[in-house]
Amino acid sequence: MAESEPATIPAAPHSAPHGHALRRHIEEGVLILLVVLSALGVAINDYSPKDAFRYWIWMAPTFGSASVIAAWWRAARRGEPVGTAVLRQILHWVGVTGAVYLIYLLQTTGRVANEAAGLAALLTIALGSFLAGVHSDWRLMVIGGVLAITLVGFAILERIIWFVVLPLMGIMIIAVVLYARRMRHQGAASAGG
Repeated sequence: MAESEPATIPAAPHSAPHGHALRRHIEEGVLILLVVLSALGVAINDYSPKDAFRYWIWMAPTFGSASVIAAWWRAARRGEPVGTAVLRQILHWVGVTGAVYLIYLLQTTGRVANEAAGLAALLTIALGSFLAGVHSDWRLMVIGGVLAITLVGFAILERIIWFVVLPLMGIMIIAVVLYARRMRHQGAASAGG
């Protein structure tokens, strides 16, 4: 007679995996939000450098908070000492925040232009994110890379925009002059005819 196999209890659907997936989605949503906020910071810096100082000073701890939480969750999942991982991230982001403050100190003393200060702050936060990812969550490395690409995009766009805008403005001026001349000739021809 065949032995009967022990009855197995099916696992509850979406219990632990659902919680892990939800946490992953939250982490990714926060990281995407941080990229958007960084791009907003560069735009703010171009229009209002005084407001940008406060913005960037708060962005560094915001990134730091996200990194600390990511380090906490990752260390807990791996069974590593949570306190060490959190302290490492706190010290890391205190340094990044200090560097951003120094950039704006250079700006207020006239050593760095307003627009350059925002880009330098973005570069500092990009590097800080990348290095935080080296020590904690690899997604922070990706975010640092995206921020660096965003920085390059802003830098190139600001240089290229004049190569696009100035010729377009020239073409528009020539078109308006030609249109006005044509209308004048048509008006003179209809008055004389």
